[in-house]
Amino acid sequence: MSGTLGGTDLSIWPPQASVAGPRAGKRSIARDSRPALSALPRAVAHEEELNSSRSVSEKGLLLIQVLRVEGSKSTRVASMPFFRCPNCGDCQDLILPNGNGIVECAVCQTRRPKDDFKTVSRRVTIARCARCGQDVPFVPSTMGIVGPLCSNFECSNYVAVAYRKRFFDPRTVLDPAWNRGLGSCAIPIARGLLLGRCRSKRDHVVLTVLQVLAKREDHRFKFGDPSEFHSVLCLDSSRRSYIGFLIWTEDGTAVLRQIFVVKGKRRKGYASAMVSFWVENFANKVAEEFGIEEPNESAMKLHAKLGHLRLERSGAIGVKCHFVQSF
Repeated sequence: MSGTLGGTDLSIWPPQASVAGPRAGKRSIARDSRPALSALPRAVAHEEELNSSRSVSEKGLLLIQVLRVEGSKSTRVASMPFFRCPNCGDCQDLILPNGNGIVECAVCQTRRPKDDFKTVSRRVTIARCARCGQDVPFVPSTMGIVGPLCSNFECSNYVAVAYRKRFFDPRTVLDPAWNRGLGSCAIPIARGLLLGRCRSKRDHVVLTVLQVLAKREDHRFKFGDPSEFHSVLCLDSSRRSYIGFLIWTEDGTAVLRQIFVVKGKRRKGYASAMVSFWVENFANKVAEEFGIEEPNESAMKLHAKLGHLRLERSGAIGVKCHFVQSF
């Protein structure tokens, strides 16, 4: 198969029943122990860099991973070697023996010598990265928070977005037509601006892709478990493009965790409208004062403009808000 991704069927990507033994359905991508907005799936080592703001050292320089969602040039199906667990039969695309050559199965935790994991061939989808041209197989070891991620650190491009056993081109996901449910229930909050609560799986997939765009500009943006925060997506009144998102938590007070407006939609009053609506309709219903998580300079100026804080030589002083640290 070749061409761009539209809705590639996951049946040609084999992490579960299509390649595994009887316990394959229990496979899950490991999670790290950081809580709330810092919690995210971890499939491969480079994915661990995403939320921790850790960097890679190369020749004395500190490099921060810059994520992208530029999709793929084409896709094809080809054979790849997998390693079958001698105990449960699960097939894994990557095994990591310890210093003694012992491998622990990711599914049943059986520990066996590497040679006991027999090699089998499986057909998988392989995408050609739109940014660097590298082949990216759709296998568990390449899966990141959004979908298959190019292993070239300098590229770090998501070649597709995973959703319900299918893969989509990022441009498809960022078209509001892909998620008509949100557009149908979004309400106008300002001229040319609609807002909708994130409730469905599709809503949160779109949110995560937009977070990748935000993280490209500021690595402090964090992914998280949707069950641990509230969020809204904003789109233009024509329902043809997304404008941004807003994320917050509620625990005694509402805390504004993230706000983002996409490039090309800034300096049009959208951020002010989003925050004002959020304060009036969400934050004020929790407590008279709300929190702001580690605001950057732009956010400081925005909240000062809205009267939520004062900017003085000594720093920012909360009027209707207070400042909280990141998780």
